[in-house]
Amino acid sequence: MALRPNKPCRARGCNALTRNANGYCDDHADLARPWATRQGSGRGGRPWRRLRDQVLKRDNFLCQCEECKRLARIRPAHEVDHVIPLAQGGTDSPTNLVAINHECHRAKTQREAAAAYRPSV
Repeated sequence: MALRPNKPCRARGCNALTRNANGYCDDHADLARPWATRQGSGRGGRPWRRLRDQVLKRDNFLCQCEECKRLARIRPAHEVDHVIPLAQGGTDSPTNLVAINHECHRAKTQREAAAAYRPSV
C-alpha cells in the first residue's frame, strides 16, 4: 500500500512535514481536535439518545412544560429539557427530565438566561 504524501504541518509557523491523518506533526498532535469526529453525533451520543427517547415515550410525546400544564394546552414534544438545569446542579436522571415542545423550550431557555444575567438587588 502506498504511503500518504508528506504535507506541511497545520500548526501556524511549523515547517515540519507530516503524514499524519490529522495534518499535524508529532510535536503539534495535541492541537488536533478529537471532539470534531462524529463518534456520538450529539450531546452524550447514543446513551443520551436512548434516555431522550425513554423520556419522550414516558411523557407520551406531549409537552410537559409549566405553561402548557397551566393552560391545559396540548402540544407535541420534540425535545427533552432539564427541570433543574445542569448549571444549577441538576442531573441527567429521568426524574429531572421532561418532554417539551421546541417553541416552549426556546422560551424557557430565554427566561432562564435572562434571569441568570439579571443583577440581584
